[in-house]
Amino acid sequence: MPSDLLSTILLPSPLAHDYYSLFYLLGFAVAGALLVWEGWRRQYPLRPWLLVVAGSSLLLIVGTKLITLSGPDWQHLWQHGLSQSQGQRSVLGGLVGATLALAGLRRWLGFGRGIFDAFALPFIIGLAVQGVGCLLTGCCFGTAAPEHLPWAVAYAPGTLAFLLQVDQGLLPAGAAHSLALHPAQLYQLLLCLGIAGVLFGTRHRPWPAGVRFLLMLGLYAAGRFGLEFWRAPLGDVVGAGSWHGLKPVQLALLLAAGALLGYCAWVVHRPRAATMPTEVVPASQPARTLAGAVALLTLTAALGPQWLALPEQLVVKALLLPVVVLELGLLLLPSLTGRAQLTLRAGLAALFMLLTSQVPAPPDSAGATPRQAYTTISVGGTVGSSTQFYESPDYGCSGTTYPVSKYRQRYTVGSLGVARTLPVRRNGTLTLGLNASFGRSQFQPLQDTIVLVNGRGDFNTRPFEQGHARLYAFSPYVELAHPRYLRLGLGMHLGDVAYDQVYKPGKLIRSRGQFVFEIGKFSVLYFHSSLNYGLLGLGDGTSTVGIGSGFGQKNFRLAGGWALINSQWSGLDNAHPESKTTLGFIHSSMLLHQRWEIEPVFVTNLADVYRFSLQTRYRLPSRAR
Repeated sequence: MPSDLLSTILLPSPLAHDYYSLFYLLGFAVAGALLVWEGWRRQYPLRPWLLVVAGSSLLLIVGTKLITLSGPDWQHLWQHGLSQSQGQRSVLGGLVGATLALAGLRRWLGFGRGIFDAFALPFIIGLAVQGVGCLLTGCCFGTAAPEHLPWAVAYAPGTLAFLLQVDQGLLPAGAAHSLALHPAQLYQLLLCLGIAGVLFGTRHRPWPAGVRFLLMLGLYAAGRFGLEFWRAPLGDVVGAGSWHGLKPVQLALLLAAGALLGYCAWVVHRPRAATMPTEVVPASQPARTLAGAVALLTLTAALGPQWLALPEQLVVKALLLPVVVLELGLLLLPSLTGRAQLTLRAGLAALFMLLTSQVPAPPDSAGATPRQAYTTISVGGTVGSSTQFYESPDYGCSGTTYPVSKYRQRYTVGSLGVARTLPVRRNGTLTLGLNASFGRSQFQPLQDTIVLVNGRGDFNTRPFEQGHARLYAFSPYVELAHPRYLRLGLGMHLGDVAYDQVYKPGKLIRSRGQFVFEIGKFSVLYFHSSLNYGLLGLGDGTSTVGIGSGFGQKNFRLAGGWALINSQWSGLDNAHPESKTTLGFIHSSMLLHQRWEIEPVFVTNLADVYRFSLQTRYRLPSRAR
């Protein structure tokens, strides 16, 4: 293949890159949300679990790129250190990297072998989501298919498959599309969904810890062995070459599949007690957790943009930031309490955000292109936990007070939304949006509440008898903004929004207003306030007030201040003063490459309340006028 054509092939079209980037990050978002849910379900401590998720994600990303290096590349890497990734990826290297990360972090932090099983289903589902991007982009394409094959695909001019066929003389350069190809990406997507079905269908089997992860690896290796017959050798750099009709990678896959599946069969069928394995929950080790988080941040910085794209760095850093801030506070600030500790930790959070985030430079000319309307797709989620109160204490005739019954609520909600932004006058924008959110709350009494519940007939005890209740909401909103000075948003949450009324357990909130107001010069200093806005209105309604700054940047904001959660209202008679512990929040917004926006929010009182929300938005390309 001529070198000039090869260089052309390796430069995908901007639109194809957008498709790939969208589903690449969406795969990480889906897998990350499932992992957070799985860790919460298994009652893993949050900070060590986030460290494990971040470490495995980082090694997965690096592994996908290291496996594509050739012999000379490895020699150069050994002699001169890290230089530059070629931009190619293969999930086979990612599997190896993630497995090594899990093995090392599991021992370092004290997790049991069940941690591997927690990753099996989220990983394979995330891989399926990323496969959609591969199919739309045209990478990892398949071999030639009969024209009459109903599910055959063809790619537009400029794609890798099209240019390869032109170079081989199979197509004229002016052809409308490539010849028919097997949709190898779709085959892999279906393989991943089939493996996910097997894992989900066997979730109640009393298998030893770690077997499901090995089963996932074995099934994927076996399926990938078969898929390689329909994958073009140049569609994946790892799949190049041939030896007696087989690709070298197929031989490795066949050996791996046989070893993994054989071991799984032997472990499952050997004599053992037919009981579910006991989950090992590690003890708190703040020093080890902090050391691991700092090491991963250092590795991320060392790899830099040469090996990690900016969205990949943000995925890892967004997971590590809460770990570093909270563990550093626990280790170094044990003597501080209340507002002083909260203020100092907020400062640490801001410092780490500024030092570890690479903020893109603002465009050279904001007015170089005409302002157009655009559509934004958003994906996000929120998790949290809070202590809530059954009722105000009663004062008997003797003046004594009955104890206040309490319970703990844990909620998890995922969200998907779409918005349309229209230009208004010279610099303003008007955004109309709709989000759909789904999740659930779980309830855990913290003391005996039978007497108090029986004494009040208006209490809805059903959520507490079941232990959980569903949450869902449809949230229309409208937002008027100036990109430098003003933001005003109004909306509603409609549905089964929350169970967060103090003294009214089981009371379901079916509608709730939302509001956000920011004013000032965003790049220097601005005032921020919100009421139940976006994801903060679900599960446990949250209001915030504080100040923020862009630190001189147009595409970055960081705000902090005080927060109030519905479940922590003290009540008219100040019935539970322990709920007056100061709550604080940190809110950041980063715009990447003018299309991606990442918005994390962290709220806590450093005691019995926390919530973390993460919203990712992608701006679809506007149609040229």
